[in-house]
Amino acid sequence: MSTAPLTRTDVIKRAWPLVFANAAVPLAGVADTFVLGLSGDTADLGGVALGSAVFSVFYWSFYFLRMGTTGLTAQADGAGETAEAQRILLRALAIASLLGVAVWALRDVIAWAGFAILQGTETVESKGADYLLARAWGAPAALATFALSGWLIGLGRNAATLAIYILFSAVNIGLDLWFVLGLGYGPGGVGAATAIAEWAGLAAALGLAGLALRHQKGWAKGVLDRSRLLAPKALSELFQVNLNLMIRTWCLVIGFTWFANAGARQGTAPLAGNHVLLQVISLWAFVLDAFAFVAETEAGRAFGRKSLTELRRAVRLTGEPMFAAGAIFAGLTYLFGADVLSAVIDDEAALQAAITYLPWCAVVPFMGAAAWLLDGIFIGTTSGKILRNAGIAAVAVYLAADALLSPAFGNHGVWAAFVLFYIARAAALGVAYPALERRLR
Repeated sequence: MSTAPLTRTDVIKRAWPLVFANAAVPLAGVADTFVLGLSGDTADLGGVALGSAVFSVFYWSFYFLRMGTTGLTAQADGAGETAEAQRILLRALAIASLLGVAVWALRDVIAWAGFAILQGTETVESKGADYLLARAWGAPAALATFALSGWLIGLGRNAATLAIYILFSAVNIGLDLWFVLGLGYGPGGVGAATAIAEWAGLAAALGLAGLALRHQKGWAKGVLDRSRLLAPKALSELFQVNLNLMIRTWCLVIGFTWFANAGARQGTAPLAGNHVLLQVISLWAFVLDAFAFVAETEAGRAFGRKSLTELRRAVRLTGEPMFAAGAIFAGLTYLFGADVLSAVIDDEAALQAAITYLPWCAVVPFMGAAAWLLDGIFIGTTSGKILRNAGIAAVAVYLAADALLSPAFGNHGVWAAFVLFYIARAAALGVAYPALERRLR
């Protein structure tokens, strides 16, 4: 546990491993798109787009395991409570194991329900189901890794997180090339590659968590004390935080799922083009989230120490590089995006759709920076109710905007509403920020 004031140098040192770790996650999605773009057609790309959207509803709904674990761990670490920080890990792993097995067991039901709701051609839905059913085998590992990486980030062990996701990405990309280009397995091969990579990532996460425990000189005294591990107050706090974060995540998943479905209503080519551009956005979002993750840890420690000064310092020093990077990424996307898309998309219809709507994609890294930063601040302070309410408000604004803009402007309207989604998220959290500071006065 560090007690020295946060500096700009500290932010960069802590963020850079997370930049590469976070980039490794969407890089796997980019690899999925790349191999399908070379070997398949718009139906393959569209199938993975819809399959990913369906799976995300159940998969990313449980991302609270990463967020809640980080915030609670950072606060316990900031307060010098090593034993409680370790108990938080055990509680999170228990929840992750139960949920991961449930997603795997219900994979056929998830596929049936998802494709009953989303819209696509029979061929696209069939390919999407192949992807989803293969991907579900990695769910238990993925959710356990959420908990472990959240705990490591809460302790500030960001290089460990880098190692986990570099291994995940390397395995996933290697298997993508083998299963799809080599063996011709198509969307099902993409899903299987990701599932196997999830288990490789879990093995790495467990090993690195063991090293962190060794650094803490093993389990602290009283960690496994049943009365403390299952203390009603701690369990109630964990439940409330995770429930609110789950609702908030559902709102975001609804938004991204709606975006995929809105693209499907425009036709197969816009759906495929939108999916490719969403991978670009995911790449920038995960990179920028590195600064948000540092903000999570530092805001959580500030709350653990009950220091308003440290909270404000965390917001300022993580926000500066985040907005600068967002502006740079927006410019790079606009200037060079078409050339990159031409290199990775073989289908002409999908390529033209992606290039047509590229300017909308380029706007997102800068417009979304405020939302991602404020997410980090409120996650680190485990302000679940605020995040929940902001998520509900933002998705309501987005759905209303899409209902108005999509019929009038087609896929341009789909993208305009999607950009408003980011603006609404930032505005809702910005309004709530003064109340967050008042909690430390």
